[in-house]
Amino acid sequence: MTQITATQPSLQVKSVVVPILMACLGYASYNFSDAGCKALLEQYHVSTAQVMLVGAAVSIVFMTVYGWFREGKKSFRTGKPKLLLTRALLAQVNSVCNLLAFPHIHLTVFYTLIFTSPFWVALLSIVVMKEKADKRRIGVILFGFAVVLYIFHPGSGLFNIWSGLVLLSAFVFSCQLLIIRRIGPQESRALMVNYGSVMNILIVLPFLGGHYAPLSGAEWLIFGGIGLAGCVGLLCISYAFQEASSSALVAPCHYTQILWGAALGYYLFHEVPGVQTLVGAALLILSGVYLVRHEQRRTMLKFGA
Repeated sequence: MTQITATQPSLQVKSVVVPILMACLGYASYNFSDAGCKALLEQYHVSTAQVMLVGAAVSIVFMTVYGWFREGKKSFRTGKPKLLLTRALLAQVNSVCNLLAFPHIHLTVFYTLIFTSPFWVALLSIVVMKEKADKRRIGVILFGFAVVLYIFHPGSGLFNIWSGLVLLSAFVFSCQLLIIRRIGPQESRALMVNYGSVMNILIVLPFLGGHYAPLSGAEWLIFGGIGLAGCVGLLCISYAFQEASSSALVAPCHYTQILWGAALGYYLFHEVPGVQTLVGAALLILSGVYLVRHEQRRTMLKFGA
């Protein structure tokens, strides 16, 4: 009896505390990767094509090394090439939308729009996956999009083509999540990322033309940091969702990005978010957490848990 009690704190740490910390670290890493891309495009004036090309090359190096040591030959094989290619194509749309918008949009506004992803996933699950559309689910989805209209209504300073691109990015990212669900956990994560990176290079090369400029030491350092931060983010979040006692436990950690986004935006780019944006972000976070909890309860009832 004593032995079981003694192991409970360590089990709780492994399945609750550590996954939460890893998820927070992972999402923070994504913040730093995004801030690096914004700095390159806005302050160093590196072209979008060059950011995509060099960023993809750095990512391939990191993920190939990780895949070889972590997964061995599995990181070079797949049984679902069509799904991996589809996800990779969507990832290119995702990257282009974000990179085009970064120089013209505040980081806080960017993450506020990205927070619509859970609502897109829920909506796509109903329309595409034919999942049950209960009243609470529909209600929270409609509320989430109503908040977006409140923040980005026509006539407001935030309503422009750049916010539209980020909203499209959130939608495309949500489509990727549904495809990743279809791919399943058996496929190599390193290979999945590398599929996107190789396609990135193949698509960008013809458009690079004379836009490629020699990089300074500082720019190479930022590129390396972007690649490393992106890989750390992916690995930390993957670990968190694998080891957590429930995915609903770590899913709300996604919303910590608004804190890092506001801090990085202020200290690196001198951005001060407006009250309307902050209020809207808070409402999206609350409704998003509610949606995650509701989805968890619905799944438990479905399987009789």
